[in-house]
Amino acid sequence: MATELKFCGMRREADILAANACLPDYIGFVFAAGARRAVTPETARELRAKADPRILAVGVFADQSPAYIADAAAKVPLDVIQLHGSESETVVEEIRRRTGKPVWRAFQVTAPAVLTTAAETGADGILLDSGKGSGKTFAWEWLRYFSRPYMLAGGLDIENVGEAIRTLSPRGVDVSSALETDGQKDPEKMRAFAEAVRRADSETER
Repeated sequence: MATELKFCGMRREADILAANACLPDYIGFVFAAGARRAVTPETARELRAKADPRILAVGVFADQSPAYIADAAAKVPLDVIQLHGSESETVVEEIRRRTGKPVWRAFQVTAPAVLTTAAETGADGILLDSGKGSGKTFAWEWLRYFSRPYMLAGGLDIENVGEAIRTLSPRGVDVSSALETDGQKDPEKMRAFAEAVRRADSETER
């Protein structure tokens, strides 16, 4: 099974056109208040309309109200809701009910104990990250006995994503900062990252 690929932090039409050329499984729009890559639902709607229809749109939120998330999900429209805040399991369920979309929870893996909480969440999917856009990896050896499927994020780049896929076999990989040059998405880096993921898949029995 191929590793799913998510390009996050789409902000410009050029980002979308470059993603279309690479055909990742997902593109991410950040709505978390104060985030450097944040866009409005209106901007995301315009960009979403230019994306290849085979690419699913993920909305990234952090401690925003279920009502706001549901409104944004309908407006864009979004295919997946990704939560990066301190949302409770009750809130996860409410967002799923309001949107009718799969809900992913992101966990900042600062210690092995975080993985216990991640394994028990009722979210439809989980994302294991080193931080909120920190660009650094966490201790991957902590994942040795983690059996639930997950998206891996945090510090992934062209040089190490192949190793991550070969050694960890994540459900997918999520990348943003490694795709950028001077704070903007770089089409060549996007292409090279996608190629690195697919090359690792071709070399790995999954």
